[in-house]
Amino acid sequence: MFKFLGFLLGSAIAIGAIVMLLGTPEFHLSKLSDDDNRFDAAVEQLKEKQKEAERLIALADQAVQATEPAPPPAPAPAAPEPESGTPPADSPDDDVALPPEEPIEPAHTLPPDDVVADASWYAFWNPFRSEIAARGFVSQLEKVTGLDYRVVKVKAGVYQVAFEYADDQERLARLSQIQAATGLDLSGT
Repeated sequence: MFKFLGFLLGSAIAIGAIVMLLGTPEFHLSKLSDDDNRFDAAVEQLKEKQKEAERLIALADQAVQATEPAPPPAPAPAAPEPESGTPPADSPDDDVALPPEEPIEPAHTLPPDDVVADASWYAFWNPFRSEIAARGFVSQLEKVTGLDYRVVKVKAGVYQVAFEYADDQERLARLSQIQAATGLDLSGT
């Protein structure tokens, strides 16, 4: 019993000495209005980023429209078909069966230099170790930027995220759009 009383008395003396040396602590509880103000400021920043991203999209669309080639000329009219009953002289025999055309599958690998082989998809972020992580990153980017992304398996345990582009100007516009919408630093890509 005396040990317990000694412990309580010693603790009280230690706390009293600390309060005398350092002063009484001041506790500040956050007010709801402060939290609301911070939330409103964050929402305003997000709205500004969204407006900037929309402006960049409009600029990129204008740049793409300005660089679009003229439409190809109309095809020449087809030669009139010969009268029925006589095959044309230069047509192949009907007895020869040609194999059906197989659809071409898109490439599913990226070369190591981070540019997709067909030069229309650009990998702009560090590789992910799992496809699930890469797909999660893509889904968030698609929500924020509205662009289309692709997850490409380079090799086992290496997954790249890429976006499609037509030329260097469009690639740079999309990179700046992603930077404006997300705040990610893509200056090294």
